Amino acid sequence: MANMTYSWASAPEDKIMTSASPLLTRTAIAFAFLFLAVYALTFFDARLLNGVSLWEKPAKFFLSLAVHMATLAWGISLLPIETQYSRGVRIATYIFIAAAVFELAYMMFQASRGEASHFNRSTAFHNAMYSLMGLGALTLTATTGFLGWRIRRAGATPMHFAAGWSFIVSAVATTAVASYLASGNGHWIGGDQTDATGLPFFHWSTTGGDLRPAHFAALHIMQGVPLIAWFWPDKRIVGASLAAGVAVVIGLSAQALMGIPLFRI
Repeated sequence: MANMTYSWASAPEDKIMTSASPLLTRTAIAFAFLFLAVYALTFFDARLLNGVSLWEKPAKFFLSLAVHMATLAWGISLLPIETQYSRGVRIATYIFIAAAVFELAYMMFQASRGEASHFNRSTAFHNAMYSLMGLGALTLTATTGFLGWRIRRAGATPMHFAAGWSFIVSAVATTAVASYLASGNGHWIGGDQTDATGLPFFHWSTTGGDLRPAHFAALHIMQGVPLIAWFWPDKRIVGASLAAGVAVVIGLSAQALMGIPLFRI
């Protein structure tokens, strides 16, 4: 097959991600368009959940997972061509996409019914589905960590170091924050128990603690650290960036647990 002998080093920049992981790239594009389509529903459907449109959560998950999958596709492009098409990487890709589709399918189903998907333990069905969502989220972070491990082993450049470790650290930090979040009954800690008074778009609480900023920071270590490595390709700077990212996650978590909002408006 022609693409099996395709050289990453000679690939045009606009072809690197699509040749490394076409399925992830195309799914990321599809999720980006679905974000726009679902977010548009917030202007036409007046139903609210926690004080905001019930379509906002699935819309933002489409966007978040689109960015996540695009980042993974880029990360896979750092692997040798034979590893990109290896069984382990392909299976990890299929598992990630399957988990993402399941998460969004259930969230869309619940939104269509005007019911919450997260923290909804009102019936045996909802409790079981919430548990499966937790398993799906763990699958997303586990596959991210696995791909980070493969990238870290694939090369000794600062970018391999940055991508590999940022994927791993992001996966661990996101799992830790998300697990604590899921064990409770909501993301608020004190303040108004509604998103209506939160920050624009993000809806993070402005009146009390909120664990979502820590979750956001943990998740986006995997984009922030490689971006720093792009401008400053030095492993010491990358290492300091990873440590700073973890410190930010810990700080935001502690702030939320003390009932202090990220911003007061």
